[in-house]
Amino acid sequence: MEKTSIDRAFEILDLLDEGSPTVSPDEISAKLDLTRSTTYRYLRVLCNAGLLVQLSRGSYSLGPRIVELERKIQISDPMTSVGNRIMPETARRVPNSVLILCGLWGDRVLCLRQENSNLSDKMPLRLMRARGLPFSLFKGAASLVILANLPPARLKSLFLRSGSEISEAGLGKSWTEFRRRMQAIKKAGFCITVGTFESGLAAISAPIFNGEGAVIGSLTRILTRSHSESDDELARDVRDAAAHFSRELQARMSGPGNIHDPLGSVSHDGELLGSLVEHL
Repeated sequence: MEKTSIDRAFEILDLLDEGSPTVSPDEISAKLDLTRSTTYRYLRVLCNAGLLVQLSRGSYSLGPRIVELERKIQISDPMTSVGNRIMPETARRVPNSVLILCGLWGDRVLCLRQENSNLSDKMPLRLMRARGLPFSLFKGAASLVILANLPPARLKSLFLRSGSEISEAGLGKSWTEFRRRMQAIKKAGFCITVGTFESGLAAISAPIFNGEGAVIGSLTRILTRSHSESDDELARDVRDAAAHFSRELQARMSGPGNIHDPLGSVSHDGELLGSLVEHL
């Protein structure tokens, strides 16, 4: 599929991260195979939109519009809103644990929110799960429980495209093995992994669904493997919490004035997208 101007604009934004906080026109031209004039045209539009800012001659970083958009999503995103309301109480049900909300984005999973339970004398769990941090769809309970609930056709497509990564993750060397593994997780309604990212910690996850029954995220409780409660009790609690989250989300999305299209929120920034389309 041929890339659009908006695709290219976001590719420029994707060049910026913790390891590369700034980027130069020459780097953009080389990495994205753009001419110098086209590169400067993109930079001009992105700077005008506030998505980039020029720090000095030949040095650009993410702009203030990113902060504004983050605030908008914090106050308007339905999943974040439901999480803010129900996660604190849910987290407190199991002391010395952390509750994590994740969302599906393409072939990656994003951490949207985390909530520490009320702690006893023990030190709190410290996790590398900051909001916005993406991680693999094939690793960890939070991802696997989402993966298992994707439509069969999408699972098959993922296997054909990422078979080696799926095999390395221990999810099956063949389509049949992979499908059976996913069916088992889906049937159970939860997924438990131990020590995937940090030794000594267990993760118990259950899926979150939208009003059409499509999986869009997961709710995960992370705790030490030596926790006093049984796996069955913990799994039931997470499964019930995720089901409650799904109902709350569906009720919010079906309320008056709400838009069911997940891309509907983009309309609030129609001026920005219109500017990109018009000028690129």
